[in-house]
Order: sequence, then structure tokens, then C-alpha cells
Amino acid sequence: MKKLTFDRLLATGVVLIVMANVLAFLLHAGILVNLAWLLYGCLCLAHPVCPARWKNSNREKNAVLGVRIAGVLCIAIGLLTRFVV
Repeated sequence: MKKLTFDRLLATGVVLIVMANVLAFLLHAGILVNLAWLLYGCLCLAHPVCPARWKNSNREKNAVLGVRIAGVLCIAIGLLTRFVV
């Protein structure tokens, strides 16, 4: 298994949300989109990573904090919105 990097984290989120939207459209189950947002937010909270160019610099702590804040926002989107419902 490859190591999770910032680029892979973003790509995983995009693929996860797109797949959930397609499945929600096909199955008429809007809850799948909300679950995808929750899952991606939990992934950002559980394993925050920052871009490689910011490693070992003064910006690393701020970047990790930014990823965690983005994870909280993704969870809020998953809980507060009603996609395709």
C-alpha cells in the first residue's frame, strides 16, 4: 500500500465524492453523498498530511491544522446538508 500524501488525500476525496454522487443518482439514495462527506472528513481528521514542500518548515503545523479544519468542515457539510433528497 502506498503512503498517503497530500495529493493522494485530495484525489481520494474527489473520487469518493464523485462515486457517491453517481451511486446516489443511480440508486436514488441521497444519504450516500452525506456518508461520503462524513467519511472524507474523518479521513482528514484521522490522518492529516501537508504538502511535501511544507515538510520540515515553519508552515507544517499550520498546514496540518488547515487539513484538520477542512475535515471538520467536510463533516459539517455531511451532517447539515441534504444532498439529492
